[in-house]
Amino acid sequence: MSVLPSTRRGPRARSTSRSVRRSVALGAALALALSLSACGEDKPEVSAAETQAQAADLVDLLAIPEGTDLGGDLTWKMGAALTLSGPSAANGESMKNAIDLAVEQVKAAGGPTIEVLTKDIKGPDPVAAKQAAEELAAAGVPAKITSMGDGLGAMLENTAKDQILSLDGVGGAQVFTQGVDYFFGTREVAPSDAVPGALEWLKQSDPEATTVGLVGVDLGPFNDPIKADITAKIDASGLQFNGLWETVAPTSQDYASVISKIKENQPDMLLVAFGGGAPGAFAAQAKAAGLDSLLMGIEFTEEAVKASKGVLDSDGFHFAMDYFDAENPANPLAELFVDSYEKAYGVKPDFYAANAYEEVLMFWDLVRRVVADGGDPNDSAALKAALEADPTFASVYGAGEGDGPGTLAIDLKTHGVASRPMGVYEYQDGAVSTLATFDVNAAGFALN
Repeated sequence: MSVLPSTRRGPRARSTSRSVRRSVALGAALALALSLSACGEDKPEVSAAETQAQAADLVDLLAIPEGTDLGGDLTWKMGAALTLSGPSAANGESMKNAIDLAVEQVKAAGGPTIEVLTKDIKGPDPVAAKQAAEELAAAGVPAKITSMGDGLGAMLENTAKDQILSLDGVGGAQVFTQGVDYFFGTREVAPSDAVPGALEWLKQSDPEATTVGLVGVDLGPFNDPIKADITAKIDASGLQFNGLWETVAPTSQDYASVISKIKENQPDMLLVAFGGGAPGAFAAQAKAAGLDSLLMGIEFTEEAVKASKGVLDSDGFHFAMDYFDAENPANPLAELFVDSYEKAYGVKPDFYAANAYEEVLMFWDLVRRVVADGGDPNDSAALKAALEADPTFASVYGAGEGDGPGTLAIDLKTHGVASRPMGVYEYQDGAVSTLATFDVNAAGFALN
């Protein structure tokens, strides 16, 4: 008989046999739930009973074996290097919300008290990112949730030197991060992993299309390897790179100068390699300038819809990525996450939040493994060894087996994901439709 109620409904709901462990967690849940209910006057309150139920469901969905030491006696530090100001501030705020939610659920489930040291890396700004890396090292955190290719490369040296196990669910394992010690990407390499699928979709949906170009963020010394990677994939697809590769500063949303160059050399499909609200701002300016190219974004958020001032709703917007569909969660863990996030914050989560939530659960998994082996979970080398021993984790992406979560597997050679459900999607009039599905490098491509 279960002590705690389940929040899940219908065929996915299940009974539980972990009443003893949940009873131990009950007191903590009652206290910790109050912090989410105090998130802000304009946010819905989350009751203690709801937090208890979410924590109970989390333990069930992760299929943690009976008798496992969940780390409830531990206080464990974790860093969070997020873009909390500048044009990507909304993305960082989504991640912070999800981290707070996961930390509360882990504690309520009988796991460790996770102390999160949050640092603002701004746009990312290289100076702010470097400072954040140094401050987290000085604070002695063994691990951190990080973003934007570890601050577009500014933090990577410190990540390896200071041995802080770092999970990046924003940029993934970009070509300039691959193989960096202690750094791992937990999502597709954007846009590299999704580009082959986007190109295949173009070929099959518009056989007369032949040319592809790109507009995106200026990444300084990382531009050349990224350009080499993308243009090689265009060539491999049988399409033609038309020579258009225009970039702007990461903090800029004024595209007048690059749009004038694009008008002189319009490709059939223009890869729009911006994040956050920037794709919407670009689409609005591109429409005003009369660009005819099909725009293919590398991500999609509500911030982009707002920044487009109605253009994405009226004209539509294509994008290729590992889209997190909060309207149709892919598995029961995703369903639990969406339900609990919406109850806590009054909105559905975006992929930034989904990936950060997933990463907290990954760290909790590693803490349990290290504790089970008699190690010290505050030793980053022990955490990294546990990851390398079994780089497979529960995921909010993809259909799981039976009633379980999806799977996230890290490739230990690239330090990126070994596979990831992706697709080509179209947003218009408030709804997202799926046009094609595939995995890394267009594996298993299928038109919808």
